[in-house]
Amino acid sequence: MARTRDIQLHTLWRERVDRQVRSGLSIAQFCARERLPAKLFYAWKSRLRLREFADHRSALPTPAAFLPVTVRVAERIPHAPRPIEADLPNGVRLRIPTSSARLACRVIGALAEARAKPGGSR
Repeated sequence: MARTRDIQLHTLWRERVDRQVRSGLSIAQFCARERLPAKLFYAWKSRLRLREFADHRSALPTPAAFLPVTVRVAERIPHAPRPIEADLPNGVRLRIPTSSARLACRVIGALAEARAKPGGSR
């Protein structure tokens, strides 16, 4: 029973927020006209925005655990180790200043792991 009430309440506030946008009035003006506390209106508007974001995010496809990466040895720079380049699927090219394929793979793996962990680089 509580779940139905929750959905009805969200629907009610979604309609109010939509009406405010269509009205062309400021939130303060709309709330005065509707006899609603502006603080409550802002709280619901924020809650609905967060819910839409969560719904949108859950609808996104999950990233693949493995992405193809093209790795090649770059041209030789005099007096420097031959760098290894990695072309990532998003168009980014990494130039790793080492000739060690093992080290290059560890760097790419660490970057992929940091990206996959919550709070990793974005």
